[in-house]
This record gives sequence, C-alpha cells and structure tokens, in this order.
Amino acid sequence: MPYIWLFIYLAACVVCLVFVSAPLAIVGFGAALVGGLALALGLAGVVLLGRASWARVRTPEQVRRGILLGRVAPAFVRRDRAWPQYFAAQVLLDVRAVAERALAITRRVWTRPLPWARANPVWWPLYVPVVAVQLGVSLGAAAGVLGVALVAAGVTAAAWLVGGAVVRLLRGVDAGWQSVRRSRASCRHCYELAVVPAYRCLGPHPTEDRLAGDDLHRDLRPGLLGVLWRRCGCGWLLPTTVLRAAASRRLEAHCPSCGEALLPGAGVVTDVRMPVFGPASAGKTQLIMSALVGLHQGGEDAGGEVSLPDERDRQRHEMYTRLMRDGGSPAKTDAGGPPVAVTLRLALRSRVVLVHLFDAAGENLVDREQNARLSYLDHARSLIYVLDPFSVRRVRDGYAEGAPDVFAAANPARHDPEDAYNATVQRLQDYGVRTRRRRLAFVVSKADLLGKLSAGPVEPDGVRAWLVDNGLGNLVLAAERDFGEVRFFLVSGRCPGREGGSGPASWILAREWGSLD
Repeated sequence: MPYIWLFIYLAACVVCLVFVSAPLAIVGFGAALVGGLALALGLAGVVLLGRASWARVRTPEQVRRGILLGRVAPAFVRRDRAWPQYFAAQVLLDVRAVAERALAITRRVWTRPLPWARANPVWWPLYVPVVAVQLGVSLGAAAGVLGVALVAAGVTAAAWLVGGAVVRLLRGVDAGWQSVRRSRASCRHCYELAVVPAYRCLGPHPTEDRLAGDDLHRDLRPGLLGVLWRRCGCGWLLPTTVLRAAASRRLEAHCPSCGEALLPGAGVVTDVRMPVFGPASAGKTQLIMSALVGLHQGGEDAGGEVSLPDERDRQRHEMYTRLMRDGGSPAKTDAGGPPVAVTLRLALRSRVVLVHLFDAAGENLVDREQNARLSYLDHARSLIYVLDPFSVRRVRDGYAEGAPDVFAAANPARHDPEDAYNATVQRLQDYGVRTRRRRLAFVVSKADLLGKLSAGPVEPDGVRAWLVDNGLGNLVLAAERDFGEVRFFLVSGRCPGREGGSGPASWILAREWGSLD
C-alpha cells in the first residue's frame, strides 16, 4: 500500500513538472533575465543621476589627501581642494556601486525563498520556476553590470584620449602665449618668479578654509580636476588655464612661494624686470627715479595707458615727480631693509607690460654674503650697472682739488667700480645664471655734474672709449665677456628724458617688449 501512494506522488510530481513548472520556468527565466538586465541599467541610471545614497563619492577632501593617481610637481606642493573630473576617479566608484548593489539584490532573490522551500520540501516541483527566476535575475544582472562596465570603460577611454589631447593643447596655448609675450608671475615681496600663479578662490569659503589655505588653487591648469572648468570645494565653477584665470573675477592671483597677492595680469602680460646694481652713492636710486618718471611720461606721449598698480607705487611716483621738478634727491636706500621694487604698467594698443625696477642698497650689492639674498637678480633678462664717474681714480686725481664743490655735490661712491661689478656678476654665475644670455645696460651716471668739469665723454656714443681712456678697460672687457649684449649710456639722473634714466630703461623695454616710439 505505501508503494501505491509513493507512485501516485511521483506521478503527480512528473505531471506538475511537465505541465506546470516547466512552462512557468521557461517564461519566468526569460522575464527574470530581462528584469535582471533592467535592474542593472536602472541602478546605473540612479547612480548617474546622483540619487543613490549608497554610492560613494570622491570628495575635494579626499583629493586634497592625495587619493588621485599621478604625481604632483614639487612646485604645486599638493592637490588642490576641488572636485575631481568624473572620468578621473568617480567613474570607477559608480561602476563598483552598481555592481555591489546588483549583487546585494540578487543575493536577496536567492535567500528569500529558502525558508519556504525548507519548510515545504514535498512541494519541490513548484520550486523549479523559482530557481529559474533566480538564475534569470542573476544572469541578467550580471550581463547588465558587465554591459555598464564595458560602456563605462569605452567612454572613459575615449574621454581620456580626447581629454588628454585637449589638456595638452590648452597647456600648449598657455605656454606658447607666455613664451611669445614673455609673461611670468613676478612677486615683489619675495622676488620669486613663477610660470603658474596660485589663484585664491573668492567663493563662499568658511574662515577655516581661508586659514588652512584650502581656498588656494596652486595648479589651475587643465588636468585631473577639470579640462575646461574646475569646481572648487566651495561649489564655484572656475576657469582653467592661466589665460582665462587672469581674466576671471572669481579668482585672485597670489605668489605660490610666499602667498602675497600678485598684480593683475601676472603670468599673462609681459613682465620686464630691471635690477639696478652698483656701489653705494653711485646714483642708482636717482636713476630709478628718473626712469620711472620718464617711462610714465613717454608712455603717455606715445598714446598709451600708463598706471601705477597699487597705492605704494602711486605715492612713490608722486614723490619722484615732485623731486624731479624741484631738483631734489631721493633718500638713500636703507642698507638694512629689503630691496625696493617699483612697478609701472604700460598698455600700448594690444600690448601690455609690467615694468619692475629693483633698487638695493649698494652696501648689500658689493657684499657677497649680503647679495646672496637678492634672488630677483637671477630672474632678470636685462640688468643695469651704474658707475659713478667721480669714483674713477683718474677723474678724482685730475679734478678733485680744482672743483671741490662739484665733488661735494657728487658725493662720490667709495667702493671700487670693478669690485662692485664683480661681486654681483660673480654672485649670478655662482647661482647658475648664464650671464651670456643676459644683456647689460652699462650706465655712467651724474652726467650733469660731470659736464661741469668738462671731463666726461663728448657724446653718448663715446662712453665706452671714455671708460677705456680712464683706466677702466678691464671692466669694459669683463662686461662684454660676461654678457651677451652690452650698451653704454651717459645719464643724468635729474633729467626725465632719454638723457636720464629712461634712456637705458627704454632700451631694455624695446628689447623685451617693444618701443614706445
């Protein structure tokens, strides 16, 4: 009798498998396969739309901690606090989030029916369609995740190829512009010169961000943090490239070395640095005074736009103009203080230039230990050496007794002209500066007083010969040996025209930017 019931049970199971479970399994498998595929695609859509609270996001804080691949150049210290480009980091997290969520859902599809199957083992034929659905969902989800991963990989590869080319193109445009325009970010506080300024975001940063420097973007070039635009940690959209950043009202250029604010246009407009060196009392400050006033007047006469970038420069220009008008002399440069930098901005048609005139105390220049701190000398393409003719031995021996009042007014430099020259040039060469690639304006100063003695060159073109005739042939030969281009000038620091400081300054300006004529 028990065998009859077993036979009936087995027959019922066969009938159920053939006529009920098998058709349901086929239909269920197909529907589940489509459903699993739709599940993966739906999860991808939710993640891409940012509606997935369970998906991880690469944040600016993680970027700052160095989560991105690739090295950061020492000049930029560390990654800026900004949102990374999607295909640089976030795409991997999104694909992983889709895969993990799909796996979690399919795991629940397999585990949820198990308690019923264990509690009702007799009805195992009815569990066959359930297994088919489970297999369909699993295979469909796996295929969907694989498809999402393949599409993401293809789009990412294309984005890297196109983006890499655009990044190189934009960086090349920046570099080309700076090379043609001779643009650099020149700091007047620490005297460093940077190709890429640091830019402070003016967005809604909290105080702790400002104190920690998290609002500063040291490398705003196109890259992993954005090709055309970058989103700062504060949420503001910032332009990439130095050219666009310089024109943005959302950014403020700062020195990457000391953090001080740079002048508008730093890194984009032509930057001409004119360090003036020579012994104390040679007339360096008088020369700079004459050059600043003369260039200002010359720019206006040429129809250009001339301005002083900040209040300190405006006050110094007003003081120099007044001294030139009244025939006064500027105060001696403080030997204990830092070098004085005066800047003039000239705009003539489409050309813009920032002219920096640097004046350091002569005592610091002739002292090898002191001038080691004068790093602004290293970055200049042109230099101005000032020689006091009243410190030349033959002039002093021949005229000092006959014209004591003129010598008293001249206040001759006490250091030997050759020693003053050699101290600075040797310092440049010791620090790796190739002076043969630099030019030198060799200035004989105090021409107005020298004319009272009838002891100077008859014409400006005769300065070199005059120096040789007065025993400074070795100095002349040294200058022409050390520098690639040397021009000699006879200058009166009390004259605002080309006979004054604007003569050598205009010569340098014509070589590095363009003529004002």
